Amino acid sequence: MTELQEIMQFLDSNRIQILSTSSDNKPISRPIGSAMLFDNKIWYCMNNDKPMFTQLIHNPHICICACASDFSWIRIYAKVIFCDNKEVKKIYIQRPKSSFKSIDDPRFSVFFLDMVEAQIHTHKHIKTLTIPRV
Repeated sequence: MTELQEIMQFLDSNRIQILSTSSDNKPISRPIGSAMLFDNKIWYCMNNDKPMFTQLIHNPHICICACASDFSWIRIYAKVIFCDNKEVKKIYIQRPKSSFKSIDDPRFSVFFLDMVEAQIHTHKHIKTLTIPRV
């Protein structure tokens, strides 16, 4: 299993992640659950009319955390890269709980993670995973 697959396996097993951004030098965290692996990149989708979008434009460096029921957890540092990838958008609109109905919805944005550094914490062990720049 590659490091990217190992990160995605943890995210798939723990569908709600906490994404942290910053605004006015203050951290802001919120749940996000759209992680998807496509073209060897971890993708997310979002409404671009939310404050999170503006925060990511101003500072694309993020932290994502998720915790499993056994208290193992992951922390991911990455840089967000927005990209109008139509193939990715098509996959997202096919998901059952998608709020988007068209890839041309002007509020529909997708991004992938670049410069990924992750740590998976399991009891007394920490595994560090690094994904090369895209």
